[in-house]
Amino acid sequence: MDDKILGYTLMAVTILVMAGYFVWAFAPWLGSSFAWLAPYAEWAYKLPVLAAGYLVLLIVIWIGYTMATTPPPIPLDEPLDVEIEEEKDEKPSHLDAEEPK
Repeated sequence: MDDKILGYTLMAVTILVMAGYFVWAFAPWLGSSFAWLAPYAEWAYKLPVLAAGYLVLLIVIWIGYTMATTPPPIPLDEPLDVEIEEEKDEKPSHLDAEEPK
């Protein structure tokens, strides 16, 4: 799909959603043609607040899960592996050659 078409489609859908949300939120004040929406107008405010609250709580749950399932770090004062210490003691082979004068 062409990027421009997708961009214009996203813009048009967003404008329609914004207009619908405006009508939903202000239905009690828009007149009799939107009277059927008036009883649900308060949900136009409750749903976004509820969604934002749950989003924050889900992030906290994810952080807790990550903390609970991640193994503890290896202490820095203990060697990671015996082989690593042995390699440190060995002299690298490129240092065996004589230095140019």
